[in-house]
Amino acid sequence: MYEMKREITYSQVGKDLKVDMAELAHFFQDAVLVQSELIGRGVEETKRSKTAWFLSSWQIEVMRYPAFMEHITVRTWPYEFKSMYGYRNFDVIDQDGQTIARANSIWIFMDLEKMRPTKPTTEQVKGYEIEPPLEMEYAPRKIQILEDEYRLSEKEQSPILVKPSFLDSNEHVNNGRYVTEAMDYLPTDIEWKQMRVDYRKAATLGDSMYPIQYQNDNVFQVVFADESGTPYVIVEGVSE
Repeated sequence: MYEMKREITYSQVGKDLKVDMAELAHFFQDAVLVQSELIGRGVEETKRSKTAWFLSSWQIEVMRYPAFMEHITVRTWPYEFKSMYGYRNFDVIDQDGQTIARANSIWIFMDLEKMRPTKPTTEQVKGYEIEPPLEMEYAPRKIQILEDEYRLSEKEQSPILVKPSFLDSNEHVNNGRYVTEAMDYLPTDIEWKQMRVDYRKAATLGDSMYPIQYQNDNVFQVVFADESGTPYVIVEGVSE
């Protein structure tokens, strides 16, 4: 298990002085990347081997959001490797030792030259110590987009142009950035306790992401799609 201790800073919180779901996704992403660096499976190894773990999905559950100046511990560990998939849990522990957020994630190991999934070797997963999974109700990797009758976007909305600041070292839109952008299309009067993210296709510099919104009762979805309607990512929030 890898642990990252953090103090919540002003630049990480919103007007309510708490982090939001997108910031939690960034925390989780930071933790797994630092762990990978520490065991020699980081950015430079990715460049050398021309392989990388691509995030396929998030399932995040929040009991409460960390607040400004609060000290937290973000923890992560893999619990299974199966074929080309890696399965990893996360949680956030407060100063009293209470779990305030938890998450499941599914990753796909990619051959970057052929840009297709491949099974990692024993050496390529060496150092990632398998630990028991969290006790939680695990959702499917894929999100089913709601039917057209639940679509809220009656008129075409302006696309989001992918700018250089959106990109990570793979020259794709950063995983957390999709969640940040999606938060602007979800109701702002809801403190989201559950969110799933289904990554379908990587957006790159100059791409246009067209937002499409859906709602069915307490289920809200934001789909960022290309000009043909093919999704880059599907973000689903569930209100209480």
